[in-house]
Amino acid sequence: DRIRTPVTLLSGFLGAGKTSLLKHILENQEGVRLGVVVNDVAAVNIDSQLIQRYERGGAIEIAELSNGCVCCTASDDLVASVQELVNRAGSRPFHHVVIELSGVGEPEAIRRHWDIGVEVGMPATLMTEIKRTVTLVDASLFGNDWLDSRKASARNEEGAQHAGFETVGQLLAEQVEKA
Repeated sequence: DRIRTPVTLLSGFLGAGKTSLLKHILENQEGVRLGVVVNDVAAVNIDSQLIQRYERGGAIEIAELSNGCVCCTASDDLVASVQELVNRAGSRPFHHVVIELSGVGEPEAIRRHWDIGVEVGMPATLMTEIKRTVTLVDASLFGNDWLDSRKASARNEEGAQHAGFETVGQLLAEQVEKA
């Protein structure tokens, strides 16, 4: 049995600090090989552009997903991106893979999709295992956004909607509860 590479889902609403945390991890990864997938629902993946400079000769490999959310419309693309990272790693597997979700990403939907991938034998899901979900919250905004999501909805520039949630407050609760 091969040891499966641990995966961390990094979630949180728009502006919560996911990319800042990811940059900190990449700046301080001394001796740890990391695979990173950055998801953005916009056509131009700004977050990926911010962290591309950290990609270094096999120690850090980055894949980007744009124009869709990995928990719904781009879920198969997420598995394909992780497979691409695993293939790039070759005989030197990553110590860890971090998947930065879009600000409207639903961690539970990704876990369900991953479980299905394992059941049907998708190689990327058999070589990796989602070990944890880390959710960042903007403590200064979270309470108000949860109770009244109008301002949070206005910050959602892409207007990304998810059928499972009527309000941003419900999405915020999902992100926090599944961490």
